[in-house]
Amino acid sequence: MRPGVLTDDPVDGTVELTVGDVVGPDVPRFDEVARDDVAAVLAALLDRARTAGRIYEVVGGETPIEQALDA
Repeated sequence: MRPGVLTDDPVDGTVELTVGDVVGPDVPRFDEVARDDVAAVLAALLDRARTAGRIYEVVGGETPIEQALDA
């Protein structure tokens, strides 16, 4: 899990999620994301198959977490 800049903002349940075996933008992302949204993504990943060895980059966004994980 590679979260953006963590904030104490209230959870809103939406994120922008990038998933892959290798995720490495040329420029690091400094977009903000609520700590509670990161925790919600982590909790949702626990019940999913094929997450080991994957890289999840998460920042604040407009996509509901479950939908972002299914994309």
